[in-house]
Amino acid sequence: MQLTIGFITTCSGRWPREIPEQRNKEYGDWLEAQMPEAKVVRAPELGSGSESVEAAVREFKRQEADVIVFVYGAFTGDDVASYLAEMLQKPIILWAPYEVPFEREDRLYSNALCSMTMNAAALRRLGVSCHTVYGSREEDKAAEKVINLLRAYGAVKSLKHTTLGLLGYRPTAFYNCAFDEGLIRRTFGVKIEETDLKVVFDKMDRLPAEVYEADMAKMAETYDTENLPKGHMENHSRLYLALKDVMTEQHYDFAAIKCWPEMGNLHTTPCAVLGRLADDGITIGCEGDVDAELAQMTEYYLTGEPSFITDLINIDEEKNVITFWHCGNAAPSLFNKEYEVEIRNHPLAGQGTAFYGALKPGKVTVARFCNIDGAYKLFLLSGEAVAMDRCTKGVTASVKVERPVREIIEGIIAEGVPHHYSIVWEDVAEAMKGICALLHIPVIEM
Repeated sequence: MQLTIGFITTCSGRWPREIPEQRNKEYGDWLEAQMPEAKVVRAPELGSGSESVEAAVREFKRQEADVIVFVYGAFTGDDVASYLAEMLQKPIILWAPYEVPFEREDRLYSNALCSMTMNAAALRRLGVSCHTVYGSREEDKAAEKVINLLRAYGAVKSLKHTTLGLLGYRPTAFYNCAFDEGLIRRTFGVKIEETDLKVVFDKMDRLPAEVYEADMAKMAETYDTENLPKGHMENHSRLYLALKDVMTEQHYDFAAIKCWPEMGNLHTTPCAVLGRLADDGITIGCEGDVDAELAQMTEYYLTGEPSFITDLINIDEEKNVITFWHCGNAAPSLFNKEYEVEIRNHPLAGQGTAFYGALKPGKVTVARFCNIDGAYKLFLLSGEAVAMDRCTKGVTASVKVERPVREIIEGIIAEGVPHHYSIVWEDVAEAMKGICALLHIPVIEM
């Protein structure tokens, strides 16, 4: 769901127009370049009087702006921010660039910081909350704050227009994969619908041989499939194509699947299938863990990249590295090609296909939304995935963190955080915290 950003640069009538006009162009261009996935609606002219501000409000309403970026070209009275807040009823980001370099015998040309603090106080009196940013677009701290706020608003809007499909419920004895549908709808706005696994199995059975055999041949060009048990590769391709069809036919944006025991009993445990689908932009969380999938969905909305739902299985206190592992559901694009990547039989149950390999190095964000005592919290951990080959069958990611790893484990247990996490290969911690601020979700940051 595309975010629509209203952009306006303001100044009071008695202030020179050169700096405001310059900022209007430069900051508007910067915003469009930094947020290519969003729609930026520029005010028709500088907001410097009632007519121009009213024209901006009309345009923002017409284009259905979701959030307003309000840049101070020069000093602006309380009237503009107050009018925008009252007329639009939309979030406002007040952005004060640094002052034009001072000249002892020359006048002020901007006075943006003073104006921003004044306007923020006025909005507070009106019962309106706003975001404030101080610093120029060239400064990383200010620029990242604006971008992370906008990405957070974009993700929240997308979540509220998301349909999550349930393909089965949860595996046997996995109580932490149970979920509260009403709480999810109230908290995130996500709608949940269900499709029985039998629908998937029936669709697999009805696929024409030439269709799934073509996919089998495609996979054989990339991976050695000869060592798989008889029938596993055929089931893999049948399931891959069937899930694609189900996701499209049911209009699911994401899904969570009960991947065992029924699927294993039919020798079609879906680990490698889920990895391939993730690279196709189809995200299906494993083991029916809806709360972990909520984190995976959010990471996807922030990055557009696949992530990895995983267990935490080991810590190395000397290296301060955490080992994350799962059966074989990682997207092929996430693997470190310096190490062998294989498609093999499921590493535990031996009842389907799974990828084996180690995941690539880079900055990562580890997250999970947790229903703790009837309310959601976000578990959040930042780190650096390091190049390290897998230590067991399946898929591993080795993540070096700042906080002592034993403290992290003790914190997870103390907080009651369940055992699945979603890892994305980008530092989106600040944006995730921004989303939680908008949704009033506490953050457990390790």
